[in-house]
Amino acid sequence: MLPAEWVAARDKPIPPALGWRMPGAGRAPFAPKLTRWVGSTAQVSGLYPFVLSAGAPDFGVPVGIHQITREPVSLDVGEYLRRGLVTNVGVYLTGEPGTGKSTIGRRLMWGLSLFGVGVMVPADLKGEHRQLVEGLGGTCVTLGRGLHRINLLDPGPLAGVLDQAPPAERARLRQEIQARALALTEGALTISSGRPLDDSERLGLALAYELFGRRRPSDTPTLSDLLVILQEAPEEIRAPLHTADAAEAQRLLRPLLVRLQLILRGPLAGLFEGQSTFSIDPRTPATSLDLSRLVAGADDAAVAIAMLAAWGWASALVDAGQVSGFRRTWVQFFDEFWRVLRAGSGMVEIGDQVGRIGRQKGVQALMASHAFADFQALATEEDRAKAVGIIARCSTAIVAAQPQSELDALSSIMQFSRAESALIRSWAAPPTWSGETQHPGRGRFMLKPRERIGIPVRMLLAASERPYHDTDQAWR
Repeated sequence: MLPAEWVAARDKPIPPALGWRMPGAGRAPFAPKLTRWVGSTAQVSGLYPFVLSAGAPDFGVPVGIHQITREPVSLDVGEYLRRGLVTNVGVYLTGEPGTGKSTIGRRLMWGLSLFGVGVMVPADLKGEHRQLVEGLGGTCVTLGRGLHRINLLDPGPLAGVLDQAPPAERARLRQEIQARALALTEGALTISSGRPLDDSERLGLALAYELFGRRRPSDTPTLSDLLVILQEAPEEIRAPLHTADAAEAQRLLRPLLVRLQLILRGPLAGLFEGQSTFSIDPRTPATSLDLSRLVAGADDAAVAIAMLAAWGWASALVDAGQVSGFRRTWVQFFDEFWRVLRAGSGMVEIGDQVGRIGRQKGVQALMASHAFADFQALATEEDRAKAVGIIARCSTAIVAAQPQSELDALSSIMQFSRAESALIRSWAAPPTWSGETQHPGRGRFMLKPRERIGIPVRMLLAASERPYHDTDQAWR
């Protein structure tokens, strides 16, 4: 658990100007009033030949020290947006394994939580964020066989606050719930069979969902409920499909019926069937959906579906807080989110529909992957272009150690100077085989906000932080 003084600090919306009045909180004795002068190197170099670029940002979460100027560097893309420095709050985090991507992600989540920002890890594949979430007083849910499960059609936290919304807003939310549920189901069926749904199958799903709502408006449907309705093929299903009788409708929808049976009875049986077995309060300071038990014993399809469902649940949690009047900003950490995107053709669009949140809802997203090549390896050119577009729209990149080949790939969406590229490459391999020599890339990052000059940062952990960032426990 966090120290009591940190818990008390977290509950305050913003710190006072000079910092918190407590030991170890970094309080400043005074705030110097300095005038900053800005000029081009052509104009100023004659006056002072050691001119550097503009100072590093000093507002937000302290992430380290500038490797050249030694000044402190802070990061908060939400504050960047408020000050007009960026136009969106997406952050792309990339680097070789073991260089500290998860560590800087947790540092940002921990720091932002002290400013009253909600922390969310929609799909924790390794269970490495549980300790932090629980330390912040949040809620962790472990998904897997014999543990908790998610109903893909469950509106999640939105179900508990739907009645609190005004009538006009309630109708919009019901449409949003239906669209999200159908997108999740379509994504799961695409992943499990490796083929996108055709128009008849998508229409059949939508008709079955709507018919269940008319029959049992107070209940939440499950995949089995939709399967039963599609097998019956009543007039409400047959007419929009332009089929003469139930037999013709069943023949038309046979591939869809087989896909549903595959999820209910195949290798994924028991994971996504039945009602969800957990709930999360939208007012929780932090939350994590832990998939580590699922990853250990399931195939890639189950993991990808669970990640997609977790994204949908997280998006519903944000919406539920806004509907209930509990408005705050959030930070979300998406680790290895490329796994969902490459699970099948068309998954980029579905994933974007399920988890589409951002500046309009007060959510900053940290999207992490080992390499940009993960997105260039998607099945179709259309998916590759959309995936690259998601990354290209991020206002800020945090680049850890990478080889030149990866930097060449990244150059399609961001420009690195020769000095920046050389510095990032120098972090990619240790200089010797000496066991006393630490990997040079660990804890070193290049903060790259769009076209601005990169900021090379070295992050150091305080002793109290280290237990929250140890991802090598299995080797000790």
